[in-house]
Amino acid sequence: MADERPLDRNPLSWEHFEHLDRVLGRPQLAGIGISGLVGAGLFVNSGSLISITGSLGGPIAYLVAAGIVSCVLYTTTEMVACRPITGAIIDFPHTFLDPAFGFAVAASYAIANICSMATLTAQSAELTALLRDPPRKWDIGVEAGINVGLVLLTTISQCLGVKLYGKIERIVMWFKICLLFLVCILMIVINAGDITSHAFPPAFKPVGFKNTTETGLRLTGVDDNSFGIEGPGGQFFAFLTAVSLAMFSCCGGEMVTVTAGEAKNPWKDVPIVMSFVYLVPMVLYPFILLSAGANVNYADPYLAKTWARGDGPLAQSPFVIAVQSSSLHGLPWALNLFFIISAYTAGNTALYVSSRTIFVLAQQYAPRKLADKFGKTNNGHTPIYSILLCSALSFLSLVGLSQYAFSQPRITLSQFYVSSIACIYVCLCVTFLKFKAGLDLLASRKLIIRNREIYVLSRNDRLYIERLFKSRWQPLTAYIGLVGCAFIAFWYGVPSIVILATKGSLTSTKNLKSTTALAFDVIGAYLGPILFAAFYFAYKARTHCRPVDIRDLTPENYVLEDLEFLEKSKPSTPRKFSDATDASERPDAIELGSPEEERAMSMLKGKRTARQNVNTSLDLSPGMMDNLEAQRAMEEDRKRVCEILERRPKKTERGFWRELWSFVVE
Repeated sequence: MADERPLDRNPLSWEHFEHLDRVLGRPQLAGIGISGLVGAGLFVNSGSLISITGSLGGPIAYLVAAGIVSCVLYTTTEMVACRPITGAIIDFPHTFLDPAFGFAVAASYAIANICSMATLTAQSAELTALLRDPPRKWDIGVEAGINVGLVLLTTISQCLGVKLYGKIERIVMWFKICLLFLVCILMIVINAGDITSHAFPPAFKPVGFKNTTETGLRLTGVDDNSFGIEGPGGQFFAFLTAVSLAMFSCCGGEMVTVTAGEAKNPWKDVPIVMSFVYLVPMVLYPFILLSAGANVNYADPYLAKTWARGDGPLAQSPFVIAVQSSSLHGLPWALNLFFIISAYTAGNTALYVSSRTIFVLAQQYAPRKLADKFGKTNNGHTPIYSILLCSALSFLSLVGLSQYAFSQPRITLSQFYVSSIACIYVCLCVTFLKFKAGLDLLASRKLIIRNREIYVLSRNDRLYIERLFKSRWQPLTAYIGLVGCAFIAFWYGVPSIVILATKGSLTSTKNLKSTTALAFDVIGAYLGPILFAAFYFAYKARTHCRPVDIRDLTPENYVLEDLEFLEKSKPSTPRKFSDATDASERPDAIELGSPEEERAMSMLKGKRTARQNVNTSLDLSPGMMDNLEAQRAMEEDRKRVCEILERRPKKTERGFWRELWSFVVE
């Protein structure tokens, strides 16, 4: 491994054992994204949203949470279209914001996904108890064995190489898409237009609503059956809480940026796949949950209740509760099996993402001994040691099996995951604002040719829009994602704090969680932001790195050379923009995109020749010489940008339907 770290090399490059294997096509990339996004959140945990806000509030909460996440992913898509390199999600803050933020994102994202895998593995093992007749909890030893078996199966599938893993995820993607439509159709058929009574609760109540009136709902002097905030204030409190809980189901679309290092055609496929993946929760989730909520009463004892003690019957999916009223007695068993597969495969994807993040984290930030172990791949470009490390840490799924009350360890891990991802999303949005500011500064460096302005690099350029990706409505979209995720990070622990503060004033608390469990809810909700800040300041203290100055950003930061050169797949070495020779002097020169640009560059070339002739006969001042050199560098930068972008494929040159079909057949 070279002395300089991969993301700090200039020009950017990777050695043979430092980059991953670029073998994933568009269906495989989409499969990994959909598999990581669609897990147990919608199918199982969504029952807690119905118990808090009813059949209408839950879908609206999903709509808001999905809108926030979609704004973040839409914003991130523009950056990944420019730099679809190994460790892209780390590279963005490292390159455009601050290397310390790059380290904080890398460490937080790796730990969060390890916790996500542990959460989903534990939930998969827990859900297998619903396949028993009658459903009942497993003994601790049996459930521990199921957890270990699932972790080992996941590890083996990852170590066999990304090509096989991509094929598996392609199948899983269509399984999950079909499952989404299946449960929606089932709910519509069962409902047949008859909406369950008492579907819309009047106020916030942590353990679910038992009545439909506001009488008796108070924070003090009542038992836990009448504990809650009454009136519109309680409804608003409940809705905000449901939005924060819905984030667990909506997070995961950013996993596509992690696949950029193994994409076969990253310039074209990764932005398209990102758009496809983040539209799934935005479009489907609210309708699917609404179809379930129309068949389930929010006070049903089998619905999950986030702050309930959990010593009653096993919590079940709202979809399973709805189909239990049908005459198809095997259908609940089949749905539970499908939901177990969905949760397990999402955990498998979390292992994939965490191992790739550890791989880049080690080679970029870790001490050299660790980098030589966890920051390298085998001959097949598979990061074996990173996979084994993440697999070993995923045995966190075994924590707390003896304390089975409402699976508190699993809930705490999931809360840590959401709060960590919220911090990472905030960082990505801030990074984009810096990314855009640098582009705007480059666009202000323009060449004037006969009263016509030609920008060195602009988001409004034809080539930028066609060959990269321009996210519209910016910076509004970035601000929505930033503010929304910051609010989620703040609000996530507020309900538990309210319950803790008022619990001592209740006359009975037999249905509420213990004080210890509620305290762990608060810890899980706020540990993510605390660790993110700790990682940032620790790296700052050790390296004294400075934030990136947008004046130091060049076209080279936005328009990379071909990845075969960067990853040493070809012997040629990329050149800096400022050192580029005239493209017309190269035998493989590529013409510019439009006649106007060609004429403009020809005029510039003539002017440059004229200036050189004048320079031989006139003694120009140093200031004039500097201006001429700056003009020449800008001209060369512009030509180099156009040359590289012309080699890139257009994003949607085949038309919408053919592009959509490419997710099925490469």
